[in-house]
Amino acid sequence: MHPHETALVTSPLGVGAVVTLLIAGSFWLDRRYRWFSWLGTAILVITGGAVLANIGVIPPSIETGSGPVNPFYTFAYDYGVPLAIVYILLSTDLRALRGVGKPALIAFVLASVGTLAGTVIGAWLLADAIGPEMWKLGGQFAASYIGGGVNYAAVGQAVHTSGSLYAAGAAADNIMTNLWMVATAVIPTLLARFYPSIRNRRETDTAPAGNGFMSGGPTTVSIHEMTYLTAVALTLVAISQWITPIVARWVGFEIPTVIYYTTFALLLSWFTPINRWGGGEELGNLMLHFFFATMGAGTILSTLVNKGPAVFLFLTVLVGVHALIVFGLGKWARIEIETLSIASQATVGGPSTALALAVSQRWTSLVTPGVLLGVLGYAIGTYVGIATARLLQVLL
Repeated sequence: MHPHETALVTSPLGVGAVVTLLIAGSFWLDRRYRWFSWLGTAILVITGGAVLANIGVIPPSIETGSGPVNPFYTFAYDYGVPLAIVYILLSTDLRALRGVGKPALIAFVLASVGTLAGTVIGAWLLADAIGPEMWKLGGQFAASYIGGGVNYAAVGQAVHTSGSLYAAGAAADNIMTNLWMVATAVIPTLLARFYPSIRNRRETDTAPAGNGFMSGGPTTVSIHEMTYLTAVALTLVAISQWITPIVARWVGFEIPTVIYYTTFALLLSWFTPINRWGGGEELGNLMLHFFFATMGAGTILSTLVNKGPAVFLFLTVLVGVHALIVFGLGKWARIEIETLSIASQATVGGPSTALALAVSQRWTSLVTPGVLLGVLGYAIGTYVGIATARLLQVLL
């Protein structure tokens, strides 16, 4: 039976309570014990969510054929993630972008090349195991691991991937994305002594850009400023969702909503003093941890059925080659390892997970670049994915 059918807690408020207790416990462990602080709250919450979902305490956050997704997860993903991005970008001093631009773009190129190389090698190795639609799935993951889920869906629709293979790919992708989120948080800690690191920058270059929790010191939060920020954040996301279909009718194709609210938030942060208001980092961080728990609860091992294991093996090859190119050539190019991790996460996961990684690890100067690289991936992912699919169709 699926965890959804036997979950101990199923009501939206109950799931919210369990998730919030998990987040609170993770923050306590992070502050109390050095080893858990080394792991970070993001890893603790993702892992905890996965354990709780797989042992049946809370339902999974993905559709398993046993009923609709719990409304709490819908809130965390559909509303929490956009608000988290806007909250944190509004609280960002864009002077933190100084000196990050060129290395971040080079890292993004390396990550994209790594994804393409991994796709081709993985498709060649697993073509017989996955079957005649390998070229379609390869194109979808080339798109997804440069952009995101919206690109995976767009390429799947363009090449008419069968429903069963599409679902197997989505299940394997959910697990791999979560594992890679953990890996990109741990790798900089394990390998920092072999790479340039933001820890070695001059103090003036790494000073926190805001006055929130990422500054590491005491924070000042006003109910008035939090209310103003929430009003602005909700308005920006609402306007973005409203104009998305309007612009799509004008230009003939849909531009992801994330591009609009990211742009609006960056413009406000740049041209107004809104980043001086307190509370944005705290509110955004809480929303991100709801998202982490939702990610973890989507890691359901029982979904890897039929061609699932072969698809997961394909993704393992893809991400392995991707990692070798990103962290191998990145070291040769003397790019800071944290920047390499953010670029990798921006491609494999997208802007929301890149933002989450930067925030959870307190890499303040990489918060905005991570979102921008993820948005760039969204912009080009579908085109690259369709081209890759056609190339694989010829080669396989």
